[in-house]
Amino acid sequence: MGEFFTKLFDTSDYPPRWDCGNWSDGEGWLHILSDIGTWSAYTAIPIVLLYFAAKRKDFPFTKLFGLFAAFILLCGTVHLVEAIIFWYPIYRVSGLLKLATAVVSWIAVIILIRYAPRMLHLPSMMATNKQLLSEIEQRKQVERDLRWLQARYEAFLSGTSSIIWTTDAQGNFIVPQTSWQRFTGQPWTEHKDSGWLNAVLPEDRSEITGLWNSSTKDRSSRQIQGHIWHAESQSYRPVITEAVPVIDQSGQVREWVGTVSDIHEQRRAEESLSAAEARASQRLKELELIYETAPVGMSLIDQQHRCLRINERHAQMNGISRHQQLGRQVEELMPGIADQIQPLYETVFETGKPVENYEIYAQTPGDEERHCWLMNFHPLVDETEAVWAVSCIIQDITDRKQLEETLRKSEQAALQANLAKSEFLANMSHEIRTPMAAIAGYADMLLERLQEPDDRQCVIVMKRNGEYLLELINDILDLSRIEAGKLEVELEPVSLPVLIGEIQSLMHVRAQEKELDLTVKFVGKVPETIQTDSIRLRQVLINLLGNAIKFTDEGEVRLGVRLISDSEPPEIEFAVQDTGIGIPEEQQKKLFKPFSQGDTSVTRAYGGSGLGLAISKRLVGMLDGSIWVTSEVGEGSVFHVRLPLDSLEDVPLIEPDLTTLSAEETAAESDVLPVLNCRVLVVDDRREIRHICQHFLEKAGATVQLAQDGQAGVDTILAARESDAAYDVILMDMQMPRLGGLEATAVLRAQGVETPIIALTADAMKGDREQCLQAGCNDYLSKPIDHAQLVEIVWKYSRRDQREAE
Repeated sequence: MGEFFTKLFDTSDYPPRWDCGNWSDGEGWLHILSDIGTWSAYTAIPIVLLYFAAKRKDFPFTKLFGLFAAFILLCGTVHLVEAIIFWYPIYRVSGLLKLATAVVSWIAVIILIRYAPRMLHLPSMMATNKQLLSEIEQRKQVERDLRWLQARYEAFLSGTSSIIWTTDAQGNFIVPQTSWQRFTGQPWTEHKDSGWLNAVLPEDRSEITGLWNSSTKDRSSRQIQGHIWHAESQSYRPVITEAVPVIDQSGQVREWVGTVSDIHEQRRAEESLSAAEARASQRLKELELIYETAPVGMSLIDQQHRCLRINERHAQMNGISRHQQLGRQVEELMPGIADQIQPLYETVFETGKPVENYEIYAQTPGDEERHCWLMNFHPLVDETEAVWAVSCIIQDITDRKQLEETLRKSEQAALQANLAKSEFLANMSHEIRTPMAAIAGYADMLLERLQEPDDRQCVIVMKRNGEYLLELINDILDLSRIEAGKLEVELEPVSLPVLIGEIQSLMHVRAQEKELDLTVKFVGKVPETIQTDSIRLRQVLINLLGNAIKFTDEGEVRLGVRLISDSEPPEIEFAVQDTGIGIPEEQQKKLFKPFSQGDTSVTRAYGGSGLGLAISKRLVGMLDGSIWVTSEVGEGSVFHVRLPLDSLEDVPLIEPDLTTLSAEETAAESDVLPVLNCRVLVVDDRREIRHICQHFLEKAGATVQLAQDGQAGVDTILAARESDAAYDVILMDMQMPRLGGLEATAVLRAQGVETPIIALTADAMKGDREQCLQAGCNDYLSKPIDHAQLVEIVWKYSRRDQREAE
């Protein structure tokens, strides 16, 4: 036995239960959680039992609660140990606990057998208690009824606005009068016996005393008018007192019961009613005056379409005097328009609903010219809700209609002018971009061939100025599209770190050209993705960073990005800060207006059209955001852009770490172009565009053929298909003689040609890309053509075509 207790907690003799048998995780945890749940419940039950025993000292069997608590607690501990054995095989402790549970269980059985006879007597004691409780409850109910009657009587006295009083046979107060004291403010010491007369108006006391004495003598009911003191208003109020005698069995007056009613409000109401009647009479006169002098025609028509009433203005419209129109039918008075308005009267009579803003063009006997009349018909109903008459209001709106027609024509002229402007801009875009494409293309070709630094510098200057001219064209087109409402934003999930990284890499080269530091910093955690239009947001940030670099000669340019989570809704803020020339306060208000800069000296020193910030402000507004600037002359400027965000509940917050590319890395990356191994057909009516495309594509390894218009392109493509020499990619200009690019693409798709078609166009207005894609083009490349983009897009679609063929 000694060895048993020394090894009580020794687990080396038995393996854990997890190692016994083929337990699955589900089976094992089913046992473990069940044992733990049983143990927790078995622990809670003894606590409740012991709590009850501690609170109910009068219960005769409280010791049983302690015994039951020990028994249940031991049972729960056994289950807890069973759960522990899965990891620690303390089987000796388990056995010892089971033994203790068995001993306590049998003790409980023995004690229960001993106490059972005594417990059987409990129901009779409970019945006695129940009977006693029933009698107590009955007595309490009687007391509650008495208190309720008393409370109702007191509430009746205190709640009524009138005074309820009782006196003895001689008219003396013998008990305190609650309602009298409340009304007059007289305490019991003052109004007892006949002291209540002191609250009566002195001028009324003799009359009231005489009437009261006569009532007590002949024992008759009496109604008396007078004035008594009102404590709340501190004045004597007019009242009516009613007194009724209470006769006993011997026919004698036992007491008097009566009421005193305050008629002050009643008299005020009567006075107010008289005043209201006077005001109503005055307003009626005013309405009559308005009716007679109104600048619109007004009349009243009955169910037989007879004129019951008409004002002077309506009579003038009809050309007949007022007294001659009364009682006559509308058909007699206005024969020219009766057939149009009589159905309207019938509609109002039948439906009981008004007919409003009905326009009629007609002549009346009062004027030979045609007029436009605006008419409104409203029903007048009687107490049975039946329509007995229709009120007609008529207004001559001929001048207004003529003005509206003039405005409509002006609006159409303005719309046509705006359409002409858009068409002009689209045409100018095409006309300028087409030669720009040739200039840019041949500049790139010259740069490949020239070796002399001065010659290369001349070509580089030409190319830069061409790019600058293209930027101006794009700005003008963007501003025109925004003002015409033809520029839309497309919201989609955008990776914020990727977007900022692309902008940083692009602007880093510009900053290095001016030997400026460009830093990008995320302040705290920001959303990994945001819902926005990435193209428009990139355009805004590149514009702001480009301005910051342009107007900064030394120092640095910073782009800060931070999340403002405490606003509603949350916002993302972009702050572009520079150490440039700064902006005077009086010039800051003009910054976001088209064609505006700080001043003319800025334009001369730095150049620019002044459209960038105007476009940025409008784009930010279309994204439901805000943009503003803070600046100090000579210290630099900070441009802030805030955009609202959707809920951040499902969006992870991160701290991005961007790596700035060096100029060499960026240049190297842009110089690496894919090698082409495909057949390409270039269809364009401009020889120089065909030549430029052929040059760059053949240099990249492609085999290139040319077609000078859409019809020639269609014929060439169909012929190549018939000879099993189909092209891998087609470059198709959109504006060509004989057959345009859109029409040529539609013809090819109708003939079953599935070759990828890339649209080449100088158009840049809204809908150009969508129009090309709807016609059957696979992609879109705008002029002037960037040779790297040209090679990339041809490689992309030639590879896709080859993969599909495989």
